[in-house]
Amino acid sequence: MSTSPPATGEILIIDDETGVRMVLARHLGEAGHRVSTTGSLTTGVAMLQGLSFDLVYCDIRLSGQSGLDLLQESHSFAGTPLIIMMTGYPSLETTRQALRQGAFDYLVKPILADTLLRSAALAIDARRKEEERKRLHHHLEAVFDSVEDGLISLNPALTLVAVNRSANRLCGILPGDAGRSLSAAQRRCSGSCLVFANRAMTEGGKVDGKRLTCFTNGEVEQVVSVTATPMRTRLGELLGVIMAMHDETHMVRLERCIDRHHRFHRLIGGSPAMREIYRLVETLADLETTVLILGESGTGKELVIEAIHGQGRRRGRPLVKVNCVALSETVLESELFGHVRGSFTGAVKDRIGRFQEAEGGTLFLDEIGDISQVMQLRLLRVLQEKRIERVGDNRSIPVDVRIIAATNQDLRAKVAAGTFREDLFYRLKVVEIEIPPLRSRAEDIPMLVEHFLSGFNARFHKTIHGLSPEAMAALMNHGWPGNIRELEHALEQAMVLCRGEVIEREHLPRELRGNADPERTRGKAPVERAQSAEREAILAALAACNWRREQAARRLGMSRVTLFRKMRQLGMNEREVKA
Repeated sequence: MSTSPPATGEILIIDDETGVRMVLARHLGEAGHRVSTTGSLTTGVAMLQGLSFDLVYCDIRLSGQSGLDLLQESHSFAGTPLIIMMTGYPSLETTRQALRQGAFDYLVKPILADTLLRSAALAIDARRKEEERKRLHHHLEAVFDSVEDGLISLNPALTLVAVNRSANRLCGILPGDAGRSLSAAQRRCSGSCLVFANRAMTEGGKVDGKRLTCFTNGEVEQVVSVTATPMRTRLGELLGVIMAMHDETHMVRLERCIDRHHRFHRLIGGSPAMREIYRLVETLADLETTVLILGESGTGKELVIEAIHGQGRRRGRPLVKVNCVALSETVLESELFGHVRGSFTGAVKDRIGRFQEAEGGTLFLDEIGDISQVMQLRLLRVLQEKRIERVGDNRSIPVDVRIIAATNQDLRAKVAAGTFREDLFYRLKVVEIEIPPLRSRAEDIPMLVEHFLSGFNARFHKTIHGLSPEAMAALMNHGWPGNIRELEHALEQAMVLCRGEVIEREHLPRELRGNADPERTRGKAPVERAQSAEREAILAALAACNWRREQAARRLGMSRVTLFRKMRQLGMNEREVKA
């Protein structure tokens, strides 16, 4: 199977060493890229403000200036180039600073040709995908602004009376099919919408069918939502049923496309803090350095470890997890390093430990802050020597294991108090990833809610579509001391108690009902607090639905007309909504 050649682009190199500029430019030029160079950061900034580039390679040390300053000027550039920093003097601090300020990558000199070309291909491909995502957004808006619903009119015998052009396009039904049965006229699907037409006539009321797959051929081809409404004369005589069909295919496909930018392995969230974690995970995945994961209980530290392991070259080998706080010192020692027969009472046979189980893979040490001083020393030796000794054995065994540790404690404070070894602390924290608490990334709550509702709907065999504005406001204003785990449990309770299709405030746990974060609502009157919470819930739903009001209304459990009315009452204009 043939593959398309790698994309080429406009590249700017900023480096005060003429030889470096010439070599990099030659390699990139031979690969088909169009390359400009300069030895001055000031000149480079001026070029970027006047010309559009796809990618910039910039040295960190530039004749008394710092190339990192380029990242701070990126808001003024003509285009949106990705920036790769280069240095001959690598350090962890500059690496973290560059990635934190938005650098796409960080290369250490001397830069091999293969490394250079691979970084350029990855960066330009990432930029092209971002541009494509934006084009998809614009396309989706254009389609949904102009599309008309398909209309199919049927008599009581489910014989076609009339169809419009949109129904012809959606269903393949022709105007000449009038007089035929709907099942006979449908050429491209199994006729699943007939179920809703029958129900509308037998039940005597409107029936909705959400996101039906009309026809498939190995993958989803077309998705529509159907509303079937019985038609009656003024005297109540049944004339038949009319079906309105709304094409949601583009929305479903775009949601899947957008979802890839809001999810990373099992991590969910599109907030800046979560996107920064995704970037760090991708950067660290193939590095052999130890990583320390920090964060409150329930923030998802274990999911970050799974992402690092699953993204890296060790993903084909075991990921072994050990909860250090759940085991006593003696048991933990045997659990980690293994033991030989007779080494202690009950050791009836040799047993390998978790280090050997994780050979070639990753060992995750959870709650590392709770291990004893003795275990801290043994673990430090393993990190230094890459060898272990089983309990009761004097032979050392080499191990190839990557260590990732996690804790919800302040290890620096424990080091200062003398309860945690300083040398082990610095061995573990070569790179730190701090998982933000849920209260500091509240914009991710609607996505998390949608994720949990989907799972609970399948588990409890329910069809709950979303939360009322009041329920969503309660979630948005809660402090979440238990973080994502608390949110999951709250929604599980709400799903059990809810008997309709929308979760209301009274279905939530007691501590969430009417709850508001005092920092957000302090000093406001009750009416103002309610309006503020409702405004926040609407903005959150709009953001989660990429500002499509019809979809946001469904998420909030209300009609589009009701949503428009509430937005007017709250004084929410178009400019504010998309700000």
